[in-house]
Amino acid sequence: MNCAALIDLGAAKVNADALYDAERTLGARFCQVKFYGYNAKRNGALNAFIKEYGAEVSLPLHNRKKTRIDIRQVIDAVTVACLEPVDAIFLVAAEVDCLPLLNALRRQGKKVYLGCESGTMYEDKCDGVVVLAKNLPQEDEAVPEPIDLAPEEERESAVDEFLPYTGIEPLDDDRMKEIGEDLRRAVEEKKARKRAVRPLDEKDELRRLLDKYF
Repeated sequence: MNCAALIDLGAAKVNADALYDAERTLGARFCQVKFYGYNAKRNGALNAFIKEYGAEVSLPLHNRKKTRIDIRQVIDAVTVACLEPVDAIFLVAAEVDCLPLLNALRRQGKKVYLGCESGTMYEDKCDGVVVLAKNLPQEDEAVPEPIDLAPEEERESAVDEFLPYTGIEPLDDDRMKEIGEDLRRAVEEKKARKRAVRPLDEKDELRRLLDKYF
């Protein structure tokens, strides 16, 4: 059975042994794997698994608070269910707002399995549950040093990975200074024109009103 694994690392503690065990429990082969909320320091023990399976890694947005199911995970799950030749989808996801996704995937004729640490309220809404907690490392177990999974130029902009694209290219410093000077000149010219206008005296104002209304 070909299975896509979409794993939110903020929803449950997961290590490589737990994922190997999940494959054996499901009798499946993870043909696609994607991790959400990956952190190189916190999840360094998964690096060997990531390389072995060619897994994709989604970095979290800067200062993004995790409260609900990740919309990126939802989009990927529906895309896989509709377009990819997989038999099942293995989800490790936040339970909040998870039920509509489970229903949508099953309507596409895909088996859906949930991975969790101890249990789930949606056990009767999916095709099976894999408990991952029994395979978590001990507190004193050494975690490998994290490795960089992206080139230097990609790491520098990692926090912007999922920001919306505006189509506006960034300007260099010289161009920004030129624009600033143009704006300052425009403001000064407007002020000079305003100062050059002679204010109306009382007679001029009275004459204007008389001409306007009589």
